[in-house]
Amino acid sequence: MLFDLTALIWMTLIAVIALLWWQNLKARELALKQVKRYCEREALQLLDQSVALRRLSMVRSPHNGQLTIKRRYVFEFTSTGDERYQGNIELLGSRMRHIEVDAHRVP
Repeated sequence: MLFDLTALIWMTLIAVIALLWWQNLKARELALKQVKRYCEREALQLLDQSVALRRLSMVRSPHNGQLTIKRRYVFEFTSTGDERYQGNIELLGSRMRHIEVDAHRVP
């Protein structure tokens, strides 16, 4: 079976899109895992058990200077069960850079 150049380009494009989608799912799972760990440690309750992608950009890694993907996810949490607060987590490649949370009541 012979493939023409157009079919090969389409197959490559589909493969690249699938790979990027799969990497984004892995990064989201990592972010959720880190946020759950943070909330447990700080005695906070993660609401909706999810994180949402807020920003995606390409930056140079401070470790080796290579281009890498920076992702920022947002999540909601509560400290008392009454109010909802927002936080965010930033990943650089597959490493967590930091987690920030809004000022909230401490029970």
